[in-house]
This record gives sequence, structure tokens and C-alpha cells, in this order.
Amino acid sequence: MVMFTGEYRHNLDPKNRLIIPSKYRDQLTTKIYVTEWMDGCLAAFAENEWNSLVDKLNKLPVTNKKARAFVRSILGKADECSVDNQGRILLPQFQITDRGFEKACVIVGASDHFEIWPQQTFDDYNQESMGELDDFAEDLTELLQL
Repeated sequence: MVMFTGEYRHNLDPKNRLIIPSKYRDQLTTKIYVTEWMDGCLAAFAENEWNSLVDKLNKLPVTNKKARAFVRSILGKADECSVDNQGRILLPQFQITDRGFEKACVIVGASDHFEIWPQQTFDDYNQESMGELDDFAEDLTELLQL
């Protein structure tokens, strides 16, 4: 099982390659799956975690319009990326454009995957949600019960 934690700041190079933190590379095979994700970021999954997500998506009812749209969004905007010898992945141009990446990126661990954010989007998101952690925890009390 993988566990991605921490926050890292890296830049896209002119060819849209991004260095994956070495702490994360130790948990990856040579390929990962990157898809457009919620809140304006990309999500990157190790192969096993991606397969687990796809299994869950395949169990959603095809008769449900929201389920179809969600599956279409996650799988249709996904790309298999190889990790090169220097620990970089090449992000597809459509993901760069769709999410508004420029150069500066923030890579954030999110347990079974990590997120790749345009720095400005991440900073704006953090500014908006600052101080809401207590509210989030209160709203999630039932889900957080062990």
C-alpha cells in the first residue's frame, strides 16, 4: 500500500516535464496514471492504486447520469505517464491547458495518490479554505469515527 504525504514545490520544464519528489518515486513503478481531479488539480496514482480506483468506478451504475459523467471525467482525462531516469513525468498538453498550469507547481500527498496543482490555484485554494479545518472536521465527525 502506498502512502503519499507532504508538500513539495517544483517547476514544469519547457517540455512539460515535472520532477516527482524522491520520497514519492520510492513508492512508484515506472508508470503512473495522471488524471484531471477535483478542486482544479491533477491526481497521480501508482498503478495498483489506479487499478483499485478503476474497479470502484466500474461498479458505479451506468444508468445513473452523474455516475457516467464522473467516470467519463476521470477516465477520459487520464493519461499513463512514465517516470524517466531522472524522476520526471511528462504531463500531457491537454492537462496543462485544462488546469491552467504555467511553470510553478505544488505537489501534495493525499494518502493513496498525490495531487499536482498549478501554484496559484493551490495558493488561492488554501487562502479560501484557511480556518475551515475545524468546520470540516465537525461536519465529518460521523465519518471520522473509528
